[in-house]
Amino acid sequence: MSRYKNGNPKRQSRFICLQCLQENKLAQGIQRKSQRKKFHIKDLTCLNCDGKICKCIEVRYCDSFDEVMDKAKELSKMYYSRENINKENNRKVG
Repeated sequence: MSRYKNGNPKRQSRFICLQCLQENKLAQGIQRKSQRKKFHIKDLTCLNCDGKICKCIEVRYCDSFDEVMDKAKELSKMYYSRENINKENNRKVG
């Protein structure tokens, strides 16, 4: 039997929200059976963005947090430019 009930805590993934560029506390500690590619992007709920579903970039246990944060700033401009946010807010429904 394994010592760890919920997986190995040393292999937990963390996520950075690409909209607010803060660590997503809701998705902290996701365990993976196999490792995802570097800079994997996932749609997750972010508490910092009022519970909206946002794009988040994965920080694997073997990655440098600063390196992933630099990449997140670059990708944030692509996914959440001011023009895209204004288009989403001004969209008519119905």
